This record gives sequence, C-alpha cells and structure tokens, in this order.
Amino acid sequence: MEQERPAADGSGSGSGSGSRKRRLVPLAPAPAGSSGQGASAGVGSKGRRQVTAACEACRKRKSKLPTLNLCNAERPKCSLCVRHNTECRYATGPAETHSQALKRKHNELQNRITPYEELFGLLKTKSEPESLEILRRIRTGDDVGSILRHARDGDLLIQLSLAPEARRRYEFPYIRDMPSYILKSDNLYLRSFVYETTFRAPPSHGFETETQREGYGDERYLKPYHAAQVVEPNFDDADVAYWTNVTTDNHLLRRLLTSYLYYQHPWTAAFHMDYFIRDMMSGRTEFCSSLLVNSVLAAACVNQHMCREVPDRTKFWVPHTLGYRFMDEAKRLWEIESRRNIGSLPTIQAAIILGIVALTTAMDKIGTSYLLQAMAMSEEMGIFDADAGTNDESLRRVRAFTAWGIYTWQAWQRFYFAAPPHLKRAPAYPLPDPEADSEFYGETWIRYPMSARLYSVNLGHLIKANFELRHLMNEMALELFEEGKPPRIDVEKALECKSRLDNWFVNLPDVLSPTKIVFPDHIKIHMEYYGNIITLVRFLAQSGYTLDLTWHNIITHAEVRLETLLRLYYLRHSFEAYDPLLMHWLMFLGDTTLRKIDESGTIMPPAIAALAPPADVESLRSTLILCAKGLYDQGHNYHIAVLVYRLLRDRMKANDLDLMRTHIFANQGPKDDDMPLMMQYIQAQWVAPIMTRDKDSPNPSKNTLDYLLREYEKLSLDRDVQDVTDVNTAEERQPVRS
Repeated sequence: MEQERPAADGSGSGSGSGSRKRRLVPLAPAPAGSSGQGASAGVGSKGRRQVTAACEACRKRKSKLPTLNLCNAERPKCSLCVRHNTECRYATGPAETHSQALKRKHNELQNRITPYEELFGLLKTKSEPESLEILRRIRTGDDVGSILRHARDGDLLIQLSLAPEARRRYEFPYIRDMPSYILKSDNLYLRSFVYETTFRAPPSHGFETETQREGYGDERYLKPYHAAQVVEPNFDDADVAYWTNVTTDNHLLRRLLTSYLYYQHPWTAAFHMDYFIRDMMSGRTEFCSSLLVNSVLAAACVNQHMCREVPDRTKFWVPHTLGYRFMDEAKRLWEIESRRNIGSLPTIQAAIILGIVALTTAMDKIGTSYLLQAMAMSEEMGIFDADAGTNDESLRRVRAFTAWGIYTWQAWQRFYFAAPPHLKRAPAYPLPDPEADSEFYGETWIRYPMSARLYSVNLGHLIKANFELRHLMNEMALELFEEGKPPRIDVEKALECKSRLDNWFVNLPDVLSPTKIVFPDHIKIHMEYYGNIITLVRFLAQSGYTLDLTWHNIITHAEVRLETLLRLYYLRHSFEAYDPLLMHWLMFLGDTTLRKIDESGTIMPPAIAALAPPADVESLRSTLILCAKGLYDQGHNYHIAVLVYRLLRDRMKANDLDLMRTHIFANQGPKDDDMPLMMQYIQAQWVAPIMTRDKDSPNPSKNTLDYLLREYEKLSLDRDVQDVTDVNTAEERQPVRS
C-alpha cells in the first residue's frame, strides 16, 4: 500500500474516509507562568517533571514514600505543600542544586572559621600586653568580630601615630631658613624634587610639565624614610630564634632583621639578602649561619626608630643589653669557626658585620682583626677570581657579591683611616648592570603609612654605585697613603683623582641623579663625592701647595653642595635614624664651620672673596648647631657618635655652646661620670675629619679618634688639677679670723 507523504507544513491529509493515520501537531511553548526555577530542561516520565532541587518537606516525603509524586519546586510554595498545608522550606537557592548548596555552606563555614584563625594569629604575633588585652576581651564575652575590629583599629591608631613622623618637613634648629650662601643659581640640588616639595607648594594653576608634577605626587619626596615599612623581602615566616641562643622572641628578632635590611644593608651589602633569607627559612647553612645571624642582630640593636624597646643601645659594654649579648654570642661562635680552619661565605660575611659593630663602638682595631682573617679565608676560597672559585653559576654570583662586599668595606675603611688598602685589586668578576641583571643585587620594596603603593629603594643601582665609588677610593688610598706618613699628593695627582670622581658622578643612573635622589643612602652617596673632593684639596694644601683661584673655586663649590645635601637630608628624614656615615660628614661640616667662625673677622684676598662672599656669623652658627644636633641624635644609636659629639662640643666657644644647649638640650646627653668608662674601651683608628692645628706635622695619626680623645682627657685632668691648686692657694691666702 502506498503510504501517504506528509505535507510540507507537517499536517496530514487523507485521500479517503478509510485513513486512520494520526496527524502530528507542533509542540506548544512552555507556559510563561510556570516556574522555570525548579524545572529542568529535560522531560521525565508522564506526570513527573525533573526539578533542580525539591523542598525539604517533599524530600522527607520521598524518603518515606518513594512512589509519591515529585515536588514541582514552585516558590514560594510547591503544589504538594499547598495540598498538604505544610511549611515549604528550601535548603538551596532558586537555581542551586543540593551539591552546590553543600559547597556554599562549606565555604560559609570556612569564612566563619577564618576570624578565629586570625584571632589565634594575633595572639601569637602581638606583644605580651596586646595579647593580654585580647584575652581580657574574650573573657568578658566580646564576640570575635568586635575583638578583631579593636585589634585592627589599634593597628590603625599605630599607623596614625606615625603621621607626625610623616610630616612635610623637619625644622632647622636656631634659624629655620636655608643660609643665603647656599642659595646659588648653579646649585643643582635646589632644583631637586626633595627641595621643591619641601620649600614650594604645588602651583595652583597646574604643572607645565610632567617632570614638575613627578615629585609632588610621590610619597618618597613628602615623607621621611623611617615612616615607611619594608614589605619585601620579609621575615614573617622565619624562625629566627632557631639561629640564636640569646632570645626566643621571634617578633623582636624579626624587627631587628628588618631594621638591618632597611638601614644597614644598602650601605654595606655584606651578603646577598635573598639567599640569606632562603637558607634561614629552610635551615640550610650554605648562605646562613648562627654566627652571621647573631652578628646581624648585634648590628641591628642600635636603631632608635626600629628598636625603641632596646634600652641602653649605646652602652655596648653593659652585659645585660641585648646588643652585648648578641655580640658575645657572635664572638663565641667566631672562636669556634676560627678553630675549624675551614672558610665559608657566612663566616666571611659575618666578619664584615662584626667590623661595622666594632667601628660604631669605637673599637675598630678589633674589627680590623676580623677583617684580616676574613680576607685570608677569601683568598683561600678564591672568591676574588674571575670564576669566584666555583663552576656553579648560581653559587659563583653569590661568592662574587661577597667578594665585592669585603673588598669595598676594607676600601671604605682604609680610606677614612688615611691608610693604604689591604687589597690592591678589585674582584675579577665584573659588576653587572642592574637593569639587565637585578637579581645579582636583590631588591627591597617599601610602603608608607595609609598607602597601598609600593616603592623600590633601587637597591641594585645603589649598591653598584657604592661599590664603584669605593673602588675609586681604594685606588686613591693605594696612591696617596703610607702607614704613619702624610698623604703623597701633588697638583697632577689631585687633578687625576678628581677627574676619576667626576667621571663616576656624571655616569650615575637616573634614579641617583641630583634632581631625583631622595632616600638617605641616595643622598649620602652624593655627600661622599663632594666630601672626597674637599679632602683631596685639603691634602694638597697640607702638602705645602698654595691654593690658587681654581682650587678655591673647586673647594667652595663642593662645600656649598655638601652642606645643601646635609640640610636636605635633615629636612626630609631628620638625623635621628641610625647612620654611621652621616656622623663622618656632620663632623666634617661642623669642623669646617668652626674654622669659618674663627676666621670670620679675617680679610680675604679680593679674588677669593668674590668667589664666596663671607657668610654672616649667625648663619654659620645655625650650621654648627645643626651638625651638633645631628651628632647628638646619632649618639642615641651608637657609641662613637657620643664621643664625636663631645669632641665637637668641647671645641666650641662659650657663647656658641650656650646657644647649642638651648636648641638641642645637650644636658640630657651622656653623663660626665660615664666618660672615663667610655674612654677605657676606645681603640679607634678612624681619622676624625678635622683640619689639623699643627701645620708642621700633618700626620693623620694625630687626628685619630683614639689620639684626640686621650689628648682632651689629659687637658681635662690638667684643668681639674689647676682648679684644685687655685682653690687651695686661695684658701691659704684667706685671713684667719679670730
């Protein structure tokens, strides 16, 4: 039988009454009013529609009567609950399956647990008083949310308490303005972002160029360095107590390590911080050791901004102080390492750190012994060679970094001791470009209070520039100095040395250019450049050469810029934070200013006077007081600054001394009865940067701190004896009254 073909529209047509075929009709669309929330896309058996999730009542009915019709998942009430007049409640969301709901509830539970974990973490990391306050609030019935809010608000208050330290600028003591002799049109530092943001408000009409805008929107130029916090690298997960027997307080130990990283590492670069932290975390000893950790902690105990809770920081001889205990432990471990006669990178690196501690405690002769032993180890290990004594590329880089660290530390030390260097050649491994190989140097990232922005301290550029400058200082020391003799210098040698320094200066990277320097270590590297030029000219004058107009111009130019840099440093950062190199230049400028005050009535030759018109005495006094304040502030961090402060103070005239005491409250400094105790520990070869008064004997040994302080001590004893003699003589002459 021929089958009838359906029509194109799907409707059938019969050719006769006998046809029994059913006509197919199109499916109607789903009712608009039906719940799409509960229905699934598929169609089940007749009378049953699959739903995403049934209500809780229907789920119970289904478990008891499996043949019962399924829930239609209508909301707010399904048809079965309407029929049975029961409460209709869903454990899922409108479009959520039971498995999805279970996962959501699990996440919610985790979120409820997280605050308790945070609370537990606070109890572990907060100081003892703060932890006790948290426990007190738990016992009084406070909920976890309010306790956490209190703790967070407390941290916020701590941040807000830093706001006074994040001031726009510090104020000079005595006279608050820059001296007129500094405000010269060719002074590059008066066009720096630090100067612009300190002395000039943003223009109301907007910025003409992006360069003008740059400094005003950058917190680095608006807030002091010590107001920021190190973000990366961090020691949050480090068990520092594992490496020392002195204390188990990991919170304090981490703060000390952060202090070292922030204030000392950029200046010394004794070891590679990334490798040090990695081994500290893992417990390995290739790049970390108990000796190195205790040495770093001893060096870190001195910063009053980071370690206010460490009392008597400058009294290194007092056994109960934390610095003494770390140093004592480091010495014990050094003796053990010395007996092993096996060199290691951490031991060499520790020697540099111990040398820094010895320098800041006026015992650098002891520090030199550590340095000599470390250099012998370095030679044996071959770290000064081109391959740094190893075929392992990653290890070679760390060894080369250490080689440059010990080479440049001895170069810096010997130059300022006016002595020939111990090492005559730089390491053979070349210093890479930080832009191409930043990992060789590492990096530090900081953040200022109430800000989310991170800033790099440009560690690679800073360390490379420092290493290169100290290499030049090593070469100059090799040519200029002999033990116990005046510097060997003539005009040709002075010009050659100055040319090397000038070439280094003009090739500084953009981040260290005069307009962009901002951090203390950035500013100090410029101070060293100008200070070394002044030192060369002074050596030339001490050799008997009469300085002509050109040399007077060079030294005047450098002195103005050195003072500008010191003043900008103070205005932005103050002189309170630990900075041993700052002490040298404060004494340097203070001595120069004392000499200018003494010569204030002297008539200069017209040509020389035209180069630099005489400064008024009050401006000079403001500079002298600023230098004394800087040394006084540094004296709260390390011992040698206390001694240098007294050295400058005792050379002042009575009226200048009274003025200084009025402005920096010097009577709160070290007590006079501490002086003999401090004197007995002095073993200092550091040459104080003062102009010798004995022109017939310009021997640097007579300017060592050791020699100068003992001479002053003799003068003090002579004065005391004379005072007693005068009193006794006066008493003998008194008439006897009957």
